[in-house]
Parts: sequence; C-alpha cells; structure tokens
Amino acid sequence: MTTSTARARCEPAVLDWLAAIEEIGAGLPDMQSQDWARRRRVAGELANGLATRFTLPGPAECRVSEYRVGGVAVLRYRAPGDEVRAAHLSIHGGGFVHGSVYEEINDRLLRRRAVDSGVDFFAVEYRLAPEHQFPAGLNDCLDVLTWLIDSAPELRIDPDRIGVGGSSAGGNLAGLVAAHARDLVHHQVLEVPAASLDISHDDSYREFGELEPFGDLSELRAAYLGDSDQDQWTAPDEVPDLTGLPPALVLTAECDPLRDCGQAYAARMAEAGVEVQTWCGPGQTHGSPGITRTSAIAREWQDRVSDYLRTITAA
Repeated sequence: MTTSTARARCEPAVLDWLAAIEEIGAGLPDMQSQDWARRRRVAGELANGLATRFTLPGPAECRVSEYRVGGVAVLRYRAPGDEVRAAHLSIHGGGFVHGSVYEEINDRLLRRRAVDSGVDFFAVEYRLAPEHQFPAGLNDCLDVLTWLIDSAPELRIDPDRIGVGGSSAGGNLAGLVAAHARDLVHHQVLEVPAASLDISHDDSYREFGELEPFGDLSELRAAYLGDSDQDQWTAPDEVPDLTGLPPALVLTAECDPLRDCGQAYAARMAEAGVEVQTWCGPGQTHGSPGITRTSAIAREWQDRVSDYLRTITAA
C-alpha cells in the first residue's frame, strides 16, 4: 500500500497530527543521531510539543507523587479521597529506547484515567536500551509490581486488585509482566502492543509501515536485545502457555503497523480461555489515541480504558 493510500484510511484529525510530526520533526535533526541520549532528548521534545497541541490537559485535582523503587522513579496518580483503591502499573511506550513518565502526554492521559476510573496509577520510569538492554526494563517493572504488593497497606491500595498495562513497547512489557506474574496480576490493558518483535511479515506492517515508520527495526531490536541469543520470553507472542492469564483489554488501531500482532495475541489469549475484550480504533494509527483535543475517536479510546478499569476493579 502506498503512503497516500494508507493516509486515506486515517481520520482527518490523525492526518493533522501526522503533518505536525513532520513539521516539528523537520527542525529536530538529532532524531536519527547515533548518540542515543541525544536522540532520546529530542524525541521527548517532539512528544511534548505534540501533547501540548493535541492532548487535552488532565484534571488538576489529580494528585501526583513520586517514589523510588530500587533507584527507579515511580509516579503515582490518585484522584481525591483516602479510601483503599485498586491499582494499575502503567508502562510507557517508546520502542524500548525512548519515552519517560515525565513526558507531557503521559501526565495528561494518566491524570484523566485516574480520575475517571477511580484507580490509582503507578507509572514506572524503567531503564531504557541500549544502555540497559533486555531484561533490565522488564525486571524494573516486575520489581515495582512486587513493591506495590508489599507496600499495599501504606499505599492504601488493594493488593488483590493490582493490574498492569502499557502502550506499544509498554504493552510488550505489560504482557510479559502479566505472563510472569499471572497469579499476582488482577487485569491487563494492552494498547497498540508490540506483542511481537518480528512484524516484518505482517499485513499491517506492509500496509502502514511507511505511514508512521518506526525506523530501522533491526537497529531497534539490536539496541534492545543486543547480539546474544535470549533464553527467555522477549515478547508476549513467545509465551507458550497463556492459560491462567488475567483478564485483558486489548486495543489496536486500524492503521497501525502493530495492529496484526496485537490482534493475534488477543486471539491466542481468548483461545486459551482468558477473558479478553478487544476494540480496534477506526482511522487511528500507532500514537494517535492520545490526540484527545482534536479526535472524538481518541477520546472514545481513553474512555474505553477508564470504563474497563472501573468495571474490572469494582470491589
């Protein structure tokens, strides 16, 4: 599929967002730097510029506090009130090499989700590749899950209602956390998940890979995994036995290169007897579910997540 044909499948608000990426990105030449720290900093500038323009601010009444877990920062988002609540471990995206809990997009979306769902969100600043290759980031997420369970009384959260979720690379890590700790995780929310680290043969990648290119997939994979063979699961689609996984909401985007791998993983979970809800955002692409200022479909996406969490965690 040509780029023009792929763009014709996107809703107008997404096209405006893609144009802004090109506009802002043109002034950020370090996006392809071989210096990963510099590339990461510039990617953050791009993300913040887009969020300011396209994402609605989150509710000011949401309280944000910071913790340290083994040297890793964790931001907590809590709506007003002191009652014991369910909790959700939130894992940001960024291809395992970019992204941060401190980016404006994450703050705006998590404030809204915490208030609308009544669930406390804990966003983890996991270590990034290539400085910290797999499984460093996954281990950070598992350590924060353990901390949430052990610290539940002080945090005023219910240790039996702690879920996990993430977007893109964060969806990959969230799916792995749920698989490794399936007896401890209450629910999972996987959004445009990188459920596979090999999407080169997927129809959705062939159709939409040029619409929102991820860069050199082999470069990202090498940065994340290194050169050595891995003897443990690096993506949810590598988990051989999915029985006993917690209930899941899997959200994919029609025009996302990762659409097929996310939908395939959701189907595998359902076949294994996991309670799975799915939805594919029409006219959306990989990062566009965050453009809540300009897209009604993006707002519906966010509402679906909050509604799911409110329902699945109802005491």
